[in-house]
Amino acid sequence: MQEVFYEESAILENRKPEIRKYNMFNVFSFVSLTLGLLWCVMAVYFYQFKGDILLNIVALALPLSGFIVSGIVFGRFKNRFCIDYDYTFITGSVRFSKVIKNVKRQKVLEFDTQSIEVIGRYDSEKYKRFKTMPGIKKLILTSNLEPQEGKDLYYLVVATSGQKYLLILECTETFISHLIRFSSRTAPEDGFFKKK
Repeated sequence: MQEVFYEESAILENRKPEIRKYNMFNVFSFVSLTLGLLWCVMAVYFYQFKGDILLNIVALALPLSGFIVSGIVFGRFKNRFCIDYDYTFITGSVRFSKVIKNVKRQKVLEFDTQSIEVIGRYDSEKYKRFKTMPGIKKLILTSNLEPQEGKDLYYLVVATSGQKYLLILECTETFISHLIRFSSRTAPEDGFFKKK
């Protein structure tokens, strides 16, 4: 059988406000960590220990830990903005990655197409039933509320590594057809091939 490689991206459509938020939290993170460094320098050169040493150490450590923790929190929070998703299909294997501001790539999930239990359209009745099921982890793999031109919203139910996932994708029919071709025959939901 011929090897098939196919890749698509769900690109964030309205980037400007997301980039603004990303940059704002990046600045907050930088400022917090810089203030932490300045606090350390000032403590070393200007702080005079008076009375109980333990109280002095706590008085120095509290603001420092506050600056460091807030810098880390802001730094991590910025990664919630300006996100695109890459969908990669390689002959029976699927990999989803999150791309933050076109710089940082994080693997979200990887599985074999035989792990796909159901493939369907996002607005179907079957999707609505899966959405309310307990014990199923929901992953939205698009940052857009509406699909871009030429794409549609689909869902997959996947069981892998002892966990069941409900995945929402924004992709073309071509990507879905590759998944259907390499998954079990029962994966497409009833009525999936009917015209919308």
